[in-house]
Amino acid sequence: MKNKAEQGIDIKVIMNFNPLYEDSNKHCNLTKECLESHDIQVKYIYTNWTYFSNVHNKGVIVDNRSVLISSINWNYNSVMSNREVGIIIENNDVAKYYASVFFYDWNLNEQVEKNQSSPYAQSMNKNTIYIVGLFTMTFILVARDWRKREWT
Repeated sequence: MKNKAEQGIDIKVIMNFNPLYEDSNKHCNLTKECLESHDIQVKYIYTNWTYFSNVHNKGVIVDNRSVLISSINWNYNSVMSNREVGIIIENNDVAKYYASVFFYDWNLNEQVEKNQSSPYAQSMNKNTIYIVGLFTMTFILVARDWRKREWT
């Protein structure tokens, strides 16, 4: 990445920041400082003001042509001690899809949570309504069945 950034290639990295992960945050801060010292743009997604509890994807998008989708944490332990998997997909449509998701996340800020008119927030609210409705119907059916049972 460093060499590509020095060649003028625009490189952006999103990293997780969770206030509960104090030890991980120390390592993330060191990584962020190192990347930024080589003109690589880094943003944290803060779990206390976004829809996410964690940023869990480990991926790379290259020139809207290729995408790496991976479970591999980019550290020694993950590569040497874990059974991990990753796949590179060379497809413009797939790469553009992941790029649009990346830039949506890149542009997240505190206003997203406050602005409930975003399409993502609307779909979350819609899903919440469906989940509550499903839970309510399930509860009613279980309660109805429970009352009909003959207890010995």
